Amino acid sequence: MAAGKSTVARMLEVLGAAVWRADDAAKGLYATDARLRGDVVAAFGNAVAVCNAKGIPVDIDRAKLSGRVFGDPDALQTLERLVHPAVAASFQRWRGELAPGVSLVVRETAILFESGADRDCDLVVTVEAPEELRIKRALARDTTHSLTRQDVEARMARQWTREARVARADVVVENDGRPLLPQVLQLLDAILPRRNP
Repeated sequence: MAAGKSTVARMLEVLGAAVWRADDAAKGLYATDARLRGDVVAAFGNAVAVCNAKGIPVDIDRAKLSGRVFGDPDALQTLERLVHPAVAASFQRWRGELAPGVSLVVRETAILFESGADRDCDLVVTVEAPEELRIKRALARDTTHSLTRQDVEARMARQWTREARVARADVVVENDGRPLLPQVLQLLDAILPRRNP
């Protein structure tokens, strides 16, 4: 959270990669995937639903859903059990629609290991930054000012530790004030020979 993975993904996109963003896909799925939406409403109640004039759920109020699941490990696990398969299927559909000849596909996600999606990746990159810097970034980008430091720390505590991510990743990009572009270019030099021998 707030380590800079989106920044690195944007750099890779500018350099020619096809980038899929899990957070954006998940948000869109609540509106487009009736089964997922129905399952979420069934699990968490109509209070999390955004309904049309006829009272039919057409989307999910993510703020209400977040308020319901964060702080309740069982509720969060239930949500993840519903969302992860739908997000994985969304990625596969997107990947299948890519133009032939795309040499680099990037899957940007905050919980790659937690969701098990790393098993489908040829190479895993983790973007890391010191915890205090990540907390400051997360609070600064919260335009609604609804997050507290405790909220951010609680969300980070539910993610894998830096040590666990680094141990499982193939490449570590450090976003602690060091220039990112040279690291991204070095990453591309390491990846492209694998993809185009």
